[in-house]
Amino acid sequence: MNLPANLHIVRGPPRKKDGHDSFIRSTSDDDLTSDWIDRPERWDRTMFIANASNYLQKKNGGIDTADRHLLSMLASQIEIYVESILKLRSDGLVMAFNGGMTMGPNPYMAIADRALYRSIQVMKELELSPKSRDGYQSTRQLTPELQSLLDGP
Repeated sequence: MNLPANLHIVRGPPRKKDGHDSFIRSTSDDDLTSDWIDRPERWDRTMFIANASNYLQKKNGGIDTADRHLLSMLASQIEIYVESILKLRSDGLVMAFNGGMTMGPNPYMAIADRALYRSIQVMKELELSPKSRDGYQSTRQLTPELQSLLDGP
């Protein structure tokens, strides 16, 4: 689909298809737990729940029914997020509506955003986010110039 020239900011420059940088590297091709972040098509709900359950059992010494329900809800929200991201990748951020007369944002953006927000909320409840873990301390460093400004005269 050809978009008007003024939408290049929304679309951005074309991406390379072959190279991708990963924030989380898998140790093997069989490791689907972290690989799905870079390649959402490799999402596996069952493996995610099993790995998260094992982590919570080791961390807390056990897992109760409420935690299992929350894990199921988290997996559902991540699944919605992953499906939305896959759809966004295939359809793009901008779509034509009303027979091509109107351009607008892809509705999957709002779905992905909401699923991400809910996932983060459940992760906080399960203490799976960095800030919700015990002993978390921010290591943010201020530049000397900013520190002297905040210290005052």
